[in-house]
Amino acid sequence: MIAFCFCWFTLLYGLTFLLAKNKDIFSPIRFVAIKYAILNLSFILYLCFNPNSFYKKILRVCNVTLEQAFLQYTIVQTIALISLVAGMLVFRTKTQAIKPVLEQYNYKSTKILSIIFFIVGSIAYMIFLSRIGGLLYLLRNLSNRVALQGGQHILNFLPLLVLSCLLLLLCIKIKNKLSDKIILTVFFIITLGVYSSFGSRENSLIFIIVLIVAVNYIVSKLEFNKKSLVRLSVLTFGLFIYILVIPAIRNSDQGKQYTISQLFNIKKLVYNISYTYIDVFAANYFNKESAWYLDGYFDPVSALFAKSDKSNIPQVDQGVYFNSIVIYQKDFRPPLPRGEVSKTSWPTENFGFAYSNFLIPGVIIFFFLQGNIFSIAYKLLRSDIYNPVYFLLYVLIIFTFNFSSLRIASFIKLVPLLYLASVIFNICVRGKSFKSSLNINFK
Repeated sequence: MIAFCFCWFTLLYGLTFLLAKNKDIFSPIRFVAIKYAILNLSFILYLCFNPNSFYKKILRVCNVTLEQAFLQYTIVQTIALISLVAGMLVFRTKTQAIKPVLEQYNYKSTKILSIIFFIVGSIAYMIFLSRIGGLLYLLRNLSNRVALQGGQHILNFLPLLVLSCLLLLLCIKIKNKLSDKIILTVFFIITLGVYSSFGSRENSLIFIIVLIVAVNYIVSKLEFNKKSLVRLSVLTFGLFIYILVIPAIRNSDQGKQYTISQLFNIKKLVYNISYTYIDVFAANYFNKESAWYLDGYFDPVSALFAKSDKSNIPQVDQGVYFNSIVIYQKDFRPPLPRGEVSKTSWPTENFGFAYSNFLIPGVIIFFFLQGNIFSIAYKLLRSDIYNPVYFLLYVLIIFTFNFSSLRIASFIKLVPLLYLASVIFNICVRGKSFKSSLNINFK
């Protein structure tokens, strides 16, 4: 069954990519097909050769065999992909990307704004470090990184580091100066170091993907030849090492030592980059009786305005209930307070959120809506191809946006900063008036 699952999704993702009318490799349908192929197929392929590596606790709590579990997952995931593609097709873009004339952009202002964004983001990071006791304290307590970042709203300014790099790409496009390339390299290394210092790979990988997408549109279109394939191979190998090394660094403060064989552990790699096992759990555990039907979904928001004891506020991240169900082999459901569930989360993402709340109808509705959002974000990107904010927003939406409470909360915090950055960009770099810069150019 697992082999069939792998073949089926290989065919499905391949056809989705090849049959997409928009041949732009970063168009939503093609981008999603690549994303799913990397994240899902790697996990399923590994299970084909190592079926015993699948978490037994998931099978026990769901009361299914491995074959039954993947049959159900295959059915639900297929429906999810079809719904997602349908949602993207509704708002598909037929026009070519709009590239404004470069003379509209002030080189000096672009460079100054890049440096200002970088300084503000760096100051925010340094303030955070001073509050917790310094960089060494952070590195020595990476296993407790979630608690260290709790309530640190100053970290919401870190995306400015990414925007500063994107602005430098625009500087390179305008004048192609060696000095800008050197500054970009320095900014890139520092930004990657800042995100890596939190012991998490997601933000660092998204940062790299944003740069790749931006290079394709701003500097020059990516082409597949011998030179680019060599670069792609080097980048892939570097990312492979990065994905493996970060967990080792993160757990080093607990006294864990890793040998070379432990570090290059394929099982850890596929489980680290893929949430497929969580989707398999969701597809097999929930039914009409155990579904949540949005119970507790809005409780974290309403509880913030209550005068009662804040310790009873449920977790915003409902993935803690998934993890608790599997660990303790019994039912946990929102809105249990945070003290009664595990501190570790299994991210629900769109699949887990949709199926745990409304089963198949939820999957159809929320994946269709997610597809709408993907295409709208792509339209926004194409409407102003040199705006750095749109690159960051588009990649974030493709890789992180869904309707789970955690992701919605994250985007609510992020959108005001991105909108303000876009307004500043239009005023300072493009010379627009304040009033016109408030309007989104959405053609």
